[in-house]
Amino acid sequence: MMSRRIPNVFSLGAMVVGLGYLAYAGNALVSGTWLDVLLGVLLAILLTLPAYLMRWLGAADVKLLLAIASLGGWKIVLSSFAVAGLLCGISALIVVQYAIYSGRSPESKRWLPFGAMLATGLIISIGVKA
Repeated sequence: MMSRRIPNVFSLGAMVVGLGYLAYAGNALVSGTWLDVLLGVLLAILLTLPAYLMRWLGAADVKLLLAIASLGGWKIVLSSFAVAGLLCGISALIVVQYAIYSGRSPESKRWLPFGAMLATGLIISIGVKA
């Protein structure tokens, strides 16, 4: 059964690993300095908190972007969020076209898995960085 939830242990675990590595090595796991990670956290809050307050995103999406910030700093946050937004836009177009041609409507208002798009954006961002 699909629950469409991101367990806290995943995002908080990634945060602990990212911040632990930052404390140990002095730089972020993917790339960046303490300042980059701090700016990434602020950017993640700025990008997701308004959408969370308007109930467009869930709390897990906010925590996942904060975890991404702890792993790579503001550049990774920005690129992951941009890729996730692009993927959501493409997915929305596909869902709308399917609804038009099949005569069905999406089952609920939350049919785009933004957390999965963020994770995909992180993987793509790391791949482009390397």
